[in-house]
Amino acid sequence: MMFDLTCVPRRLIAFVALALLTSGCAEERRFDILIQNGQVVDGSGDASFNADVGILGNSVAAVGDLSGASAGRVIDATGLVVAPGFIDMHTHVDDGFADPVLSTSLNYLIQGVTTVRPGADGFGPLDFAEAQRVWEANGMGTNAVPFAAYTAIRYAVMGEDQLRAPTADEMTAMQTRIREAMDYGAWDISAQLEYDGRETHLSTDEMVEAASVVRDYDGLYIAHIRDEASRFIDAVDETIEIGERAGIPVQITHIKVTGRSNWGTMATAIERINAARERGVAITADQYPFLQGAPIDYITSLVDVPQDVQPLYDLAGAVAEVDVAVEGQAQARQRYVQALQAALQDEELRERLRCSTYEKRPGNPSAVARWGWQDFRIKVAVENAEVLEKNIAELIDEQGRDGFDIVADLILSEPDILFAAASQSPEDMRLAMVEPWVMISSDGLNLPATAEGEAPTRAHPRSFASQAIALCRFVREEKLLTLEDAVRKMTSLPAQVLSLSDRGLIRAGMVADIAVFDAERIQDHATYADARRYATGVEFVLVGGQIAVENGEFNGARAGRVLLKH
Repeated sequence: MMFDLTCVPRRLIAFVALALLTSGCAEERRFDILIQNGQVVDGSGDASFNADVGILGNSVAAVGDLSGASAGRVIDATGLVVAPGFIDMHTHVDDGFADPVLSTSLNYLIQGVTTVRPGADGFGPLDFAEAQRVWEANGMGTNAVPFAAYTAIRYAVMGEDQLRAPTADEMTAMQTRIREAMDYGAWDISAQLEYDGRETHLSTDEMVEAASVVRDYDGLYIAHIRDEASRFIDAVDETIEIGERAGIPVQITHIKVTGRSNWGTMATAIERINAARERGVAITADQYPFLQGAPIDYITSLVDVPQDVQPLYDLAGAVAEVDVAVEGQAQARQRYVQALQAALQDEELRERLRCSTYEKRPGNPSAVARWGWQDFRIKVAVENAEVLEKNIAELIDEQGRDGFDIVADLILSEPDILFAAASQSPEDMRLAMVEPWVMISSDGLNLPATAEGEAPTRAHPRSFASQAIALCRFVREEKLLTLEDAVRKMTSLPAQVLSLSDRGLIRAGMVADIAVFDAERIQDHATYADARRYATGVEFVLVGGQIAVENGEFNGARAGRVLLKH
């Protein structure tokens, strides 16, 4: 089956609203919450219309002219857009929900996100009952739709020996785990076919066998595909094949093609996907609205340290990625940087680090060995401002030197330079964004904002800015998308892909997950140099009929919950 949303015409919406009103005297109608005078962008993709929205309990009760009605709380939405709460189809919020502070997911909620999809890239909880208990006990700012996480299941069954195919007994055990997750209420299955040797040892046949389990549950297979660079088209074709052979819908997560030498191939991928959709393959994709993805880190992480170079190897292992807040991170990083700078000034150690960085190991090669220097772009630099926004491959051409030596010298000069990888072309990114089967996601974490007086965090801004950027840059500024298109990509499209039938639209009977925002003022503020800054312009957010954000501020309501498929 295909995920083609049937758009209800505006005149039918008005007719339904009129029927609701004429079933009783409008003056007698009373709601818990009444959103008045808003520009309703209902999520279907149809043209917006001016209407009121009446809410009873956790549901939308009426949409239309409710001027004679009353309510316990009235929200004046004059000049504002009233839309379904946004659904982010790719996040890494699992650990954050387990933290009583981060579980509010304010960086998402403040952008109008009311539902997130954890379990991305095949990683997530194995014990769904325990995860639900902990997450809901902490109080969730947004809803969550859990997935059966195949990568985590594979580790649980096969242990650390991942560089091989599973035995028949192991596959049976993994299928049992998937069924247990689906029986509990997982929506679909997620997987990771790249990194840590999986791109070589995890076969298409294995994924078909594993993913076929969810067919009995009307499930979806969503994956970080095998390659987003030189073998991008092959990886897209493989995803289509998995969908055809398993007989299930499939989705490509954060669709992109990276590396300058691979730019321009997005058009071919879109042709393949549209052809597959024409012949009945239910394939979709999500996309974050940034040219750079991951890895993103300090430039020091581009040097690969072999295990036999001690204590440098252990010090490197103690340093977390910059996207993750870890107690003692600054101290651990300081020790590592000092040791690395000393090693780079030792001729023998420098050569060992060079060799390890370039070594094409089958199990876990360095980022440089995997993608080459062309994939890394400098995003933050102060003392070496001349390299800002340059690709390292460009620096190699300019300086006529080896990339390792350029990076090593930059580490000695300014070790906190920030780079981002997965460099796309603007044309490829925009080409995918306009496709009707592509939705907006973040690939982010639930993180705390930078506190007053705290030093800025250098990191990817996507956790704080993805939905806001879609609306301010690609709708308001570039006009690549209409407002109705963008809202659909963040509401009804992901809801329909998930078979989440009671969310994603502003319609009577739908759950009242609602975002009220100023389309002219919505704005991202997070940057690579200062990544944890809240977006602005979303005035009200309702989760399950409860106001959680009012007048742009979080009011403390933790109304989210774990949504189970059954």
